[in-house]
Amino acid sequence: MNYQKMQQEFRNSPLPKFGVRLPKENTQKGQTLLFLFENKGRVVSKEVAEKSVFSRLSSQPKDLQSLRHLGKQDGFDILQGGQEFNGALLKRGEYVLVGFEKPNEFWGFTRRDESELDWSGIKNKYKHTCATCGAKEGKKHRFTKQIVILEKGHMNPSKPMTDDNIIPQCKDCNKVAKNDLVFDQYGRVRKLTLEGIMKRQSISDLRQLKKMLLIREDL
Repeated sequence: MNYQKMQQEFRNSPLPKFGVRLPKENTQKGQTLLFLFENKGRVVSKEVAEKSVFSRLSSQPKDLQSLRHLGKQDGFDILQGGQEFNGALLKRGEYVLVGFEKPNEFWGFTRRDESELDWSGIKNKYKHTCATCGAKEGKKHRFTKQIVILEKGHMNPSKPMTDDNIIPQCKDCNKVAKNDLVFDQYGRVRKLTLEGIMKRQSISDLRQLKKMLLIREDL
């Protein structure tokens, strides 16, 4: 019943007009959004969300990436650690669904319109390697030992997804980058975005960032 209630509120909101899509009920994203909807306007921790969502899905708790993806990637107005809510700064691992009144401020079609991208040409330009770490597409990554799949890396997350703002990145480099880093055309980190600065508050995060910055030195 709660999902149907959420579905009705979503349909009556402006979000569908912006192209935001409601995830299906029996999916991780669907149950994550439902948990946030049931706690709308209240700050929840990632740990509590993981226990609840995976319990509903009858599976063992693990890293719940849907909390982050539902906001900036899928368009829902979800705030997270480093952002302000009700006059206070959310801590790392804290999330809150504000509501369905507007899409996430970091989300937009202009950043995700890939219809005009020359993706094949971009990969050819970089000889089908990750611009950041040099991993070769289709080969085993020297660190993870997984087959390298190149993804579209955003050089500057604040600008549209165009041919001159895209570099090929392996999924590992792209995962670290998220919307936190600004790259140059050679895949080198030039600076942190404001979002990235606010999120990297722990020693472990800074060490991970340092490791990424030094990857090129190992080539």
